[in-house]
Amino acid sequence: MRRYFILLLFGVAQFHPGTGIISSLRAQGEGALHGLVVSQADKAPLGEVKIKLEGAALPELLQTSTGEDGHFGFQQLPPGLYSLVAEHEDFAGETLQFTLRPREVQNVTLSLSLRALTTTVQITADVVSLPSIHSPSSTVLDAPRLERLPLNQRSNIPEVMVTAAPGMIRGHDDFVHVRGQEIALNTFINGISFWENPHSLFSGGLSPEVIHSASVMTGGFSAEYGNRFGGVLDVVTKSGFSMDHQGALAVGMGSALRHNLGVEYGGHTQKLGYYLFSSGFESARFLSPPDPRSIHNTGRGSHNFFQLDVNLDSKNTLRLLLMGDGTNFEIPKTALDDQARPGATAIQRTREETLIAAWGYIFSKDALLNTSFYQRWSRSLLLPEVDPLAATARSDRSLLTAGLKSDMTAFLGRHTVKSGVDLVLLRPDEALFFDAAGYVRFTHLLQLPHVHLSQPIQFGRAKSGGQISLYVQDAVRLGDRLTLDTGLRFDQYSLATSAFHFSPRVNLAYRFPRQGTVLHASYNNFFVPPAVENVLFASSGLTRLVREIGRSLGPVRPVVGNQFELGVTQPLRSKMTLGLTGYYRVSRDPVHTNLLPDSRIYAYANFEREKAYGLEVRVDLPRIERLGLSGYLNYALGRVYFFNPVTGGFIVEAHHVSEPGRFLAPMDQTHTLTGGFTYQHHKSGVWAGLSLEYGSGTPTEADEHEGAAMGMPLPDRVADHFTANLSLGADLFRRGEGNRISLQFNVENLTDNVYKVAQESVFSASQFSIPRLFSGSARIHF
Repeated sequence: MRRYFILLLFGVAQFHPGTGIISSLRAQGEGALHGLVVSQADKAPLGEVKIKLEGAALPELLQTSTGEDGHFGFQQLPPGLYSLVAEHEDFAGETLQFTLRPREVQNVTLSLSLRALTTTVQITADVVSLPSIHSPSSTVLDAPRLERLPLNQRSNIPEVMVTAAPGMIRGHDDFVHVRGQEIALNTFINGISFWENPHSLFSGGLSPEVIHSASVMTGGFSAEYGNRFGGVLDVVTKSGFSMDHQGALAVGMGSALRHNLGVEYGGHTQKLGYYLFSSGFESARFLSPPDPRSIHNTGRGSHNFFQLDVNLDSKNTLRLLLMGDGTNFEIPKTALDDQARPGATAIQRTREETLIAAWGYIFSKDALLNTSFYQRWSRSLLLPEVDPLAATARSDRSLLTAGLKSDMTAFLGRHTVKSGVDLVLLRPDEALFFDAAGYVRFTHLLQLPHVHLSQPIQFGRAKSGGQISLYVQDAVRLGDRLTLDTGLRFDQYSLATSAFHFSPRVNLAYRFPRQGTVLHASYNNFFVPPAVENVLFASSGLTRLVREIGRSLGPVRPVVGNQFELGVTQPLRSKMTLGLTGYYRVSRDPVHTNLLPDSRIYAYANFEREKAYGLEVRVDLPRIERLGLSGYLNYALGRVYFFNPVTGGFIVEAHHVSEPGRFLAPMDQTHTLTGGFTYQHHKSGVWAGLSLEYGSGTPTEADEHEGAAMGMPLPDRVADHFTANLSLGADLFRRGEGNRISLQFNVENLTDNVYKVAQESVFSASQFSIPRLFSGSARIHF
């Protein structure tokens, strides 16, 4: 096994000096703010207006002045809440408060009125954020909110995402399905998207502990976003520039062997910032088990992260990010397996090593460039069971990723134009052996339905391919009310198959100033390349070994879809906001996972088409200082249909090939509700949090013939469920710059409702939720 990183040396060219930003110390980020200051009377641009920008994410106040054309700009901003102040000796000042999302670029216009004798500063009140073209169901997660989660829920991204926004559904094998999409989660790490599935069964993943801020988007995608579109998580990682030689040590313990240990530390000098994080975790309920009891289900893992930020001068910045992640875990089994097949003890290991080297260059207040080289090596190894009544399944697959991404942002009046290119090389290497003879004997003994395989499957192949992506997008503010974002993306994919596609995107937001209401509408065209997990095996034509099918289905195909969205965001009292979204999506060649029987070897199959539609509601309650209350509530009403026949990839269930017509997709859940509420007593540091989750159940995908073979009726859906989690905490010994000890106690699944999460068919065992579990943690901030 070879492990290596490729280091990239950047040659920095020198351009014309002067950015208009007066700051000796800068934080690093890919966000930007550009603005125009005009006279309210005649809309003429105003020069020599003093502009100040301050925010908690900045190490110090940023200042600049408008040019003769009235323009100003701030580049490389981290996400967060900001206050922008414009001052001129002849005009009344104005202050605008806004929230900048991760890597968001905003273009604003400030109108100043002539100064009255008694007027000093005019404040634009109750402005929480500028109009966003993203779906009203989208939201932003920040580090303080993530720290309120139980420590054991912060070991992987899917567990954090499942309650973040409406339309997130728990699925089989700990998948998170978003708006009915099987390949749903797409994590961008400082603008870079990798192809591995972030779920624990497939990869080591990213630790939520290193997130400074993350934008969770389910619609209204700009052209820069590609590959997966169920739920995009645009992450900005923590930087030493936001820490003053500070750190934290966290220790957590809980029932079911759920123990955690983590440490982080960061700081900066005038031009250099550094941040490091390392953690280890274990659990006796590592995956959702196929039995209410957790049997043979222990897992351990580690996350390691290092980021170095360098401000070379007022124009050039460098960032180096290194990650190393891995897990070792057992594949859970049922009580029947434990008794009848004691040797059925499969084990899986995952490893990931990641490098991102980025260079940022500021041409002027009106233009900036970001270029990143990225690389990842990942491996997943499944070791076989040793039992005469179990299938022998061994899988060893690795993926080498190397890419170059560069994008340029230019402010042209009211237009913000961003264009970019993303070149990625993918080299999967897959080796697989599967022999179902033992499993066939087991099903005969118990008179269970089974799949007949004519011979063992042995497969091995490596192949190089990749994708070329180009995009251009223009966000323009048409007056004070309308924001329009249009774009076009081109993708040329070549690996399992070859395909190219143009994806147009149109997103708009219209603000009614008096009521503060924002109307959203969008049309997004999608191109989703095949998932990389076992992509060579699924596209190899080995489906001929399944007797019920008897023919090859061809390679896994890209998914092409169209999504329409209409929504509204309405401010309510106490800074509460209400978001309402309706969506409709149709796709060609949608994918769904298939398991080789009695194993955890996944492959994908394409169906003819898919239709999904729904209604989503989101309520956000920012913290009310005088009451110490904050909260959120998500509700989704949805429907997802797949249409036979299967058009490509690997399939085990023969009726999907031979029988036309539609069926409810396995990730269809009619009603989904999640919510969370937190109370904090600021003076004492004591807080309490309550989170809720309801799901009406997903389809079983079991037909009448399978039910008859089992000798019992099979329900159309798993039963609905309702669970609640309670957290209590306190921040003690608070001193100085954030020094404190944070204690937390958690009770998950208060009512001990062990419900069935999903059951796709009799060939895929049920998965069950956690029982009532207790945990506690201590976090020392120093």
